[in-house]
Amino acid sequence: MQPLLTLLQINDSMFPIGGFTQSYGLESYVSQGIVKDTPSATVYARDMLAHSIYYNDAAFLQMAWRLLEAKKPAREFQKLDELITALKAPSEIRMASKKLAIRFLKLTQTLHPVKRCSNYLVKVQEGKLHGHYAVAFAMYAHAHGITLKEALMAFYYNTLNGIVTNCAKLVPISQNDAQKILFNLQATISQLVEQQEDLDESLVGLCCIGQEIRCMQHEKQYSRLYIS
Repeated sequence: MQPLLTLLQINDSMFPIGGFTQSYGLESYVSQGIVKDTPSATVYARDMLAHSIYYNDAAFLQMAWRLLEAKKPAREFQKLDELITALKAPSEIRMASKKLAIRFLKLTQTLHPVKRCSNYLVKVQEGKLHGHYAVAFAMYAHAHGITLKEALMAFYYNTLNGIVTNCAKLVPISQNDAQKILFNLQATISQLVEQQEDLDESLVGLCCIGQEIRCMQHEKQYSRLYIS
């Protein structure tokens, strides 16, 4: 039960790492009237999971996991860190990944220190690595006996939860509709987790150009509530 309880805690929306301050371009979609109601919010959430998270952060988590399983040296994690940084084109998204990673690593080290996580945090703070949340999450989850599929399932769900929470605030949509989106996309999450292992690594980093443009537009948006 301990791995499950740990996973529930680090994946809880109340885990104070600042995820609620990021919209990852959603605020631009809403301000431009593209995401404007429950149907469009549902399409946006599904597309984000299947066409962005699947090829990016979930894939990065899996790549970090494989390095951990193979007990690869630190230089391999440096290569992965550099790759992820290069693939996150919008500056707001790169900084969001770094900020969440640092806050996650600092907090988890006060709960139950993990040497690999401590080393990662030090290198990020020293500027030797950029730092990314998906990698930090993988490191801590792996060290606590959580399986890859469990980690991916939780990661996808937490991402979706953040999306619908932001939709409820920005569009807005009702809390009931937000919960329906969460429930109705459970099957999508399960399917993506099952497919993740078979993802061709040449497709890792495949971008949703629309989302990246919205993220870049958000950087210069006149009025905004979110950091990204």
